[in-house]
Amino acid sequence: MAEKGGNQIGGTTTDFDGNYTIKPLVPGNYTLKATFVGYGAVEITGVIVSSNKITKQDVQLQEGIAIGEVKIIAYKKPLLDQDNLSGETKTAEEIVALPTRNINSVAATTAGIYQQDEGEEVNVRGSRSDATEYYIDGIKVRGSNGVPTSGIEQITVITGGVPAQYGDATGGIISITTKGPSNKTFGGFEYESSSLFDSYNYNLLGFSLSGPLLKKRNTDGTKGSSILGYFISGELRSVDDDDPSAIGMWKVKDDVLADLKANPFVLAPNANAGLLSSSEFLNENDFELVDAKQNTNDKRINVSGKIDFKPSNNTFLSFGGSFYARKSNDFSYWRSMYSSDDNRNSSQTTYRLFGKLTQKFGSEESNSEESASVIKNAFFTIQGDYTNNNYTYGDEKHGENIFNYGYVGKFNTYKAPIYRNGTAVDSASGIIYSGQTLSSWADTLYTFEASDINPGLVNYTSAYYDMFSEYGMNSYQSSTMSLFGVDASNDGVIRTAADLQGQGLMNGGSPASAYSLFGSNASWYGYSVKQENTQSTFKASGSADVKSHEFSFGFEFEQRKDYYWQFNTYRSVWTLMNQLANKHILERDLANPNPVFDANGTFQDTINYDRLFVADEQSDFDRNLRDALGLDPNGTDFIDVDSYDPSTYSLSMFSEDELLNNGSSYAVYYGYDIYGNKADGDASLANFFQEEGSKRLIAPFNPIYTAGYIQDKFAIDDLIFNVGVRVDRYDANQKVLKDQHLLYSAYTAGANMDLINSTAIPSTIGNDYVVYVDDVDNPSAIVGYRNNDGDTWYNADGLEISDPSLLAEAAGGKIAPYLKDAESAARGIVNVNEVFEDYTPDVVFMPRIAFSFPISDEAQFFAHYDVLTQRPPTGNRLEPVDYLFMSDRVGATLNNPNLKPEKNVDYELGFAKTLSLKSALKISAFYKELRDMVQVTNVLSAYPAQYYTYGNIDFSTVKGMSVNYDLRRTNNIQMTANYTLQFADGTGSSATSGASLVNTGQPNLRTLTPLDYDQRHAVSASVDYHYGEGKDYNGPLLFGAKVFENAGANVMFSAGSGTPYSKQSNITQEAASGINDRSTLEGSLNGSRLPWQFRINAKVNKEFEIKWSDKKSSHINVYVQVQNLLDAKNIMSVYRATGNPNDDGYLTSSAAQNTIDAQNDPESFRYLYSLAVNNPSHYSLPRMWRAGISFQF
Repeated sequence: MAEKGGNQIGGTTTDFDGNYTIKPLVPGNYTLKATFVGYGAVEITGVIVSSNKITKQDVQLQEGIAIGEVKIIAYKKPLLDQDNLSGETKTAEEIVALPTRNINSVAATTAGIYQQDEGEEVNVRGSRSDATEYYIDGIKVRGSNGVPTSGIEQITVITGGVPAQYGDATGGIISITTKGPSNKTFGGFEYESSSLFDSYNYNLLGFSLSGPLLKKRNTDGTKGSSILGYFISGELRSVDDDDPSAIGMWKVKDDVLADLKANPFVLAPNANAGLLSSSEFLNENDFELVDAKQNTNDKRINVSGKIDFKPSNNTFLSFGGSFYARKSNDFSYWRSMYSSDDNRNSSQTTYRLFGKLTQKFGSEESNSEESASVIKNAFFTIQGDYTNNNYTYGDEKHGENIFNYGYVGKFNTYKAPIYRNGTAVDSASGIIYSGQTLSSWADTLYTFEASDINPGLVNYTSAYYDMFSEYGMNSYQSSTMSLFGVDASNDGVIRTAADLQGQGLMNGGSPASAYSLFGSNASWYGYSVKQENTQSTFKASGSADVKSHEFSFGFEFEQRKDYYWQFNTYRSVWTLMNQLANKHILERDLANPNPVFDANGTFQDTINYDRLFVADEQSDFDRNLRDALGLDPNGTDFIDVDSYDPSTYSLSMFSEDELLNNGSSYAVYYGYDIYGNKADGDASLANFFQEEGSKRLIAPFNPIYTAGYIQDKFAIDDLIFNVGVRVDRYDANQKVLKDQHLLYSAYTAGANMDLINSTAIPSTIGNDYVVYVDDVDNPSAIVGYRNNDGDTWYNADGLEISDPSLLAEAAGGKIAPYLKDAESAARGIVNVNEVFEDYTPDVVFMPRIAFSFPISDEAQFFAHYDVLTQRPPTGNRLEPVDYLFMSDRVGATLNNPNLKPEKNVDYELGFAKTLSLKSALKISAFYKELRDMVQVTNVLSAYPAQYYTYGNIDFSTVKGMSVNYDLRRTNNIQMTANYTLQFADGTGSSATSGASLVNTGQPNLRTLTPLDYDQRHAVSASVDYHYGEGKDYNGPLLFGAKVFENAGANVMFSAGSGTPYSKQSNITQEAASGINDRSTLEGSLNGSRLPWQFRINAKVNKEFEIKWSDKKSSHINVYVQVQNLLDAKNIMSVYRATGNPNDDGYLTSSAAQNTIDAQNDPESFRYLYSLAVNNPSHYSLPRMWRAGISFQF
């Protein structure tokens, strides 16, 4: 019988030879109980059952033991794991002992996993980081993978030999199993803090609680085991800086910052040059070094729970879920020096719900008939789960109040008419008038009323108005004012918006940066973003033992829905409003002059005009705004946009096309409409491309993933085989271009057209080859062809050519397909039915074969062969806006909705041997081929414009070996250690690593070079030294007291060789933003290496027992944890020209000296540049101490 938490989970009887199987069991620690008439009962405690793994446990019973006496034995984990050797499983006890709470860092203790620093993402055996899939209680993770530490039962890391039940991953699997209910109530609390040691102010409060809700009644009326129980755990965490740097952070001093805010400008040495930013005239005394980043507080809550119900021995139901919420101010290096108060605010919530039913067939109590049966231990499981993730980003105060972003205040423009000598003809009477004729309207005064919405920005404008007046600066309208008899030269009066262009801010404006190194003291975050992702999954699986074979099979259906809306306020919606308002009334109504007469009807030598209303020029925004202001929509009132409060405006005043702005879109969206509301209406592609009346709705991204598998897992004596096949079907569930080179339908060589019929088509040209001509609008000759299924081009003679630009040259410089409807194409009308088609679902068969067998009693051999696939991880969503403005986006990077899954073929061969009764060694060699990886590529000679997109063109190979050493507790010490030698080479390290190459017109890299995460040598070790208790204590005594009873330390050591980077031969200005210096490669791609890295994490603890009675006790655990014990300043990144993390070579470059000397303050520039170039992200985390206490009852 197997018990977990005091509850019976499963049971069986042995066959005549004493063989037994108990299943299904969820991962966790069990107590195995065995009884037989005439023999003493035996209990084996702490038996570890892991996911996808056979746990073998022999039980020996003894005769003659007194009735009622039970022999209790502690489980000993076998040195040679006969089932899952390509990976590792960490139990709850091992996880709590480690000096880390991060799941990725726990996983990184496994051989073959690369992690750059504590808490960072992981690369499994040379795969990209997005190739690793996470599971929590069998649920594929979307969103946060955080689970309260107190709620984790096991973490299983699979690096190879992936069982057939797992798919959609080409790297590794990290599976987290949470704890379940207990037969007895227990719980605990934990508090951990760094506040005593540093200014990062890490504080965590955790709790857990478990127990029965309903127990069954025994035959004697007493309460038995629980049939309904619960478990809940949670964590509350707050930290001011969760990613500090080993070198700290530089910031401007508080008093200096206050002065910068009050006085953002200084008068230029040459007063005629106007005003300059005060932030460009600081010196080294104005800055200070601090340990923690400013305004980067991160608060999060993490709760998970589970309710288990076992109405009968053969039926098991489990319901549970988790909730994760996070709110933080996100670090920005750009704003870190002067404006960290304006850091972006982000929030995330993730919740998961699941329900699972497991039904077993047969009786647990009597197994005599089942023992003779061919089919045994049959059961099935069905599970449904739902995940919802919500993300928001933006300014914490403004959120989705778009018009508050960059708002400074009310600006009132005063205008006066300008008259010039002229004549006018009354179109009705034909009378000609001569005199002072209204010529235009001129700005005469531009006043400012400050707002309290963005005080930092207001300071800029207020100070500018003050200094403009104080120094008698000259308005752009000075000469115009002379027409009104006003001498406005150097009178310090701002008369038009153009006067603010020097340094003052209008609504929607941003202050100038400090030498392009850091943002100003009011540098604001300009995006408002919200995103929702959902995942609905149904799974069904079954298993049965047929003789010595365990057959399992399963089916999975998953559907995702992704919604996204982002509004870019950096583009300044205030500028757009000013462009759209009044644009239809800018001209005079010259056909209808208004001559001025006195009371006697005498012409006064003055002729006025009303504004001319041009209906076709009126914007939707203007018309809607006039409605909102109570004005006549057809009137000619001039609207002073900046004179109104931001609450006057709403995004719904704009039409969809006005916000799309001819391709320079203000919004990026799908699933939502362009205004940020959930899309409601026809979101079909055909409706999107309608020429008139389209709401430009884009459907949510809604891919469908289905899979099925069958697997035979069997053991013959000590020989274990795992043979299976998985079939994955991925459907992007969207439209794709039939031909990625064409947005408009074109004729092929087999078409019945005069030009084609009159041309001798070469024999090398197929009927489906696309025809290219000399002119799109008036074709008169065929200049070439293209294979419709690929990227193979031919000239007019049918000879294959490598450069399609030859066809463009023959067509006057631009590629010219033989279009079916050139006139519609010229108007941008897309025939969706002709050029788009449904995505063809991709079906992949993936065999999985793994086996292990003993060579002797103390050694075993193992091997596996896997084929793995993963859906495209990026760049695969249909983006209709890209195609709508394709002609205007030459050289843009467009998504490719027709991407196919990535693939991995994986081999491993290994050997394991026990070195002693308590130690073992494992050696394995592995080889992987990663194919069809996503990479940016150039779509040459596409029509109507050349563009970049993503293609399944990358490949890589990974070769390596791992050595693992496992020492079980000997005296007081226990240790695991591993070494990995790996060669990870490929054509691209990420989906965009080839962008710089193709942007220069070069073809994609087709030769293998070291990948960015190719860590050649990696060493990891975890050493645990603890004293026991009672009779097992062997430590020192102090006056008879066992001072170190239940005390000890756990130390994690990791070291690795440096990862590659590409050296450059020229000096470029890397520390500044917006500088487009082009680097020159020195040597080969990724031919240089970073220095070795090492770090030591440690945790020291002591546990105290409080006995409340003979049967009840509690435990208190006090600990101190330190990460990066030696405070190693590991280098994470360097500048390519120098190989240094703190110097790009620019300040000492002879070519840069003239440019530096021409800065407003060269010395200030040099000092500020020296701070900026020493980027804290180039270094690892610093030493961080934390102290904690936990109480378990």
